[in-house]
Amino acid sequence: MSNKLGLPNKFLIVILLTILVLVLPTPSGLSLSGKRALAAFVFTGTIFALQPVPLPFAGLMVHILIAGLGLTESRTAFESLSRPIIILILGSLFLAEALRKYGLTRRLALKSIVLSGGGIKELLFGLMSIASLLSMWMENTATAAILIPVALTISNQVEEEEQSNKILIMLVLGIAYAASIGGMATITGSASNAVASEFLSEIRIWTFLDWMKYGLPSLIVIFPITWYFLIKQFKFTIVKIDIEKPKKDLEDLGNLQKNELEVIIILVITIILWISGPIFEAKLGLPPSFMSPAIVGVIAVSYLALRGIIVWEDVKGVSWGMFFAIAAGLALGDALKRSGATEWMTEIISPIIKGSPYLLSLLLLVFASIILTNIINNATVAAVFVPILIQIALADPSFKSIQLVLPLTMGTTFGYALPSASGRMALISATGIIPQKDMFRYGMILSLISGLVLVSFFYIVNFLNLI
Repeated sequence: MSNKLGLPNKFLIVILLTILVLVLPTPSGLSLSGKRALAAFVFTGTIFALQPVPLPFAGLMVHILIAGLGLTESRTAFESLSRPIIILILGSLFLAEALRKYGLTRRLALKSIVLSGGGIKELLFGLMSIASLLSMWMENTATAAILIPVALTISNQVEEEEQSNKILIMLVLGIAYAASIGGMATITGSASNAVASEFLSEIRIWTFLDWMKYGLPSLIVIFPITWYFLIKQFKFTIVKIDIEKPKKDLEDLGNLQKNELEVIIILVITIILWISGPIFEAKLGLPPSFMSPAIVGVIAVSYLALRGIIVWEDVKGVSWGMFFAIAAGLALGDALKRSGATEWMTEIISPIIKGSPYLLSLLLLVFASIILTNIINNATVAAVFVPILIQIALADPSFKSIQLVLPLTMGTTFGYALPSASGRMALISATGIIPQKDMFRYGMILSLISGLVLVSFFYIVNFLNLI
C-alpha cells in the first residue's frame, strides 16, 4: 500500500521512527554520533522487519543511511561487502546452486522417503535430517523451498483429506524447523553465525572448526527434541503411506552421473578444507590463511566453473538477500562501535550480565535473542549485541567472549512464531499451508523448549570447562 508520495506506507514508518530517534534528546553519556548510530539501528531493524522493499535493497539502503548520517566515509560505506565472511557465504551459495542444478538435493530427499518405508514418523525424521544436513552448507530458505514440494508429494498419497492436510502441515513445519536448527552447526548455516564469527575473528583466532565444536553438538541435542515435539502434536489414523511414486521417481533418476559425482566430491573436499585448512597450510608450507574458508570456497567454485559444471546462468538466482543482510549487519555493528554506541549500551547491559549467575545470564541472552529474532533480522540482532558481549568479556576476565556470544547467536535460530522471523517462516506462511495461528502456537511452544535446551547445553558445557 502506498501513499500520495508514491512510497510504501511501511517505508514511511521506517523513516518516521528513524527521525524520532534523531530528534529526541541525546541520552546521558552518549555522543551525538552515538545517537545517530542508534537511529541507524532502528532503521535497520524496522526496514528488515517490515520489508517495504525486498531484502537485498533494504540491505543496501542501510549502507547509504550510515554514510548519510556521517558514521562512515563514502569511500568505506560498502567495504563490509568485501569481508572474507561475505566471500565465504557467496561461495557456499554457489556450491548449493551446483547441488540444485544436478538434482542432488531432490535425489537425497527421494532416497530418504524410500528408506523410511512410508512410516509417518520415519518420513518426518528423514525429511528433517535432509533439511538439517543441507542447511549446514546452503541458505536455509532455499533448503525449505527445495523440500516443500517433496512434502506435498508425500501428502498427496493420502486419500483422506483431513489426514493429508495434517501430514502436510507436520512435514512442512518439520522442514522449516530443521532447516533452522541445521544452520546452527556451521558458520555458513546462518547470517547471524557469519556476523558473530566475523566479530569474534577480530579479537581471537576463530575458525570454521571452532564454531562446529559447539554448533554441531547443539544441533545433535535439539534435533531429536524437535522431531519428538512434532510427533506428539499430530495424531494420525494411518501408520504408513504409499511410497511407490517416490520410489519410481528415484528409479527414473538412475545412477549418479559423472557431473553429479564430481560435484559431490568437490563439496566433500571443500568441507574437509573448511574444517581443517590450517592443518594443510602447515603441512604443505602454504602462506598463512591461504586455506582460509573464503579462499577454499572460491577455489571450489572456480574449479566447477573451469570444468564447465556450472556457468554464470546457474548461480544468478542465488539468495542475494542473505548476502546483503550480512553485509548490512556488519556495517551497522562497525558504526555502533566507532560511534561509541556499543560502549554506551555495554555500560547499561554489563551490570545485568556481570551481576548475575551464569545460568541467569544464559536465560536472558537466549530468550532476548529469540524474541528479537521474531521481530527483526537475525543478522541485525547479532550485529548489535555481539560487540556488546565481546566488550563485556574483554573487561571482565571471569568471562570468555564465546560463553556469551555463542548462546545469543544460536538463540536467533528459534524464530519460529512469526513470518517476519526468517525467510523460511515467511515462505511457509506465504504457501497458505499452515494457518497463522497454528504457526504462532507451535512456534512459541517449540521456541520455549528449544531455548531451555540450548541454555541447559551451554550451562553444562561451561560447568565441565569445555568452553
